[in-house]
Amino acid sequence: MSEDNIFLDLGADKRALKHISIFFSVLVVVLLYHATVFFVIMGDEISVKDKEKSFTISFQEIENEDIDTRTIDNGDREVIELEIEEDSLSGYDGFGVLFVDIEYGETSGQFADPCDSVSADISPNGVNADWDNENNVLAGTSSSCETISLIVYVFPEYNSTTKNVTGENLEYWESLWQNSSYGIGTFHLEVEVNVNQPLTAGIPTIQDDDEEVTISWRSIYFTSDVQEIE
Repeated sequence: MSEDNIFLDLGADKRALKHISIFFSVLVVVLLYHATVFFVIMGDEISVKDKEKSFTISFQEIENEDIDTRTIDNGDREVIELEIEEDSLSGYDGFGVLFVDIEYGETSGQFADPCDSVSADISPNGVNADWDNENNVLAGTSSSCETISLIVYVFPEYNSTTKNVTGENLEYWESLWQNSSYGIGTFHLEVEVNVNQPLTAGIPTIQDDDEEVTISWRSIYFTSDVQEIE
């Protein structure tokens, strides 16, 4: 049987012709549906994505240092405070990080006098800061006259590195990195000294009963610059 005869037979059979017509109608509907999904629905998503803007956020840091020297008696635990007033952040976008260095040496002047033991910690209260930041160092000790270095990350997610972001608008990202509420208040540093006596400590006139400790507070403020990526 030739192909021409097949189509002639199908054309003569009204039932077969009806089934074929329904099949092609359904096929056309399915094709139109998929075309609509792709060009209309997916097209809108693609269009929105293409319209999303990208930005680069960079930071400039400004450091301010406060130094406090104390003589702490053996066995005493003294609280040293750093107060940050709102005016301190004038001209800056935020308070990024606080570095605290506690330095001391054996100052008794006695022969063979070992370094004293010093411990320090910052209480996570009194100031709105990122106290749960895993990079914070809130406590430390030394018995070898080495500097104790503590770190408090104040502004959430701040690490001074340039960031690339997508979405929102310029005003949104600028306002996100302009917040003067972080770091305002009083930081409380507790320092304790435990004296290690020299070999000559048995002599009545030779005693080591205190230590001079120097605290350096380095406050890192920042300004931010947001630029749209063309």
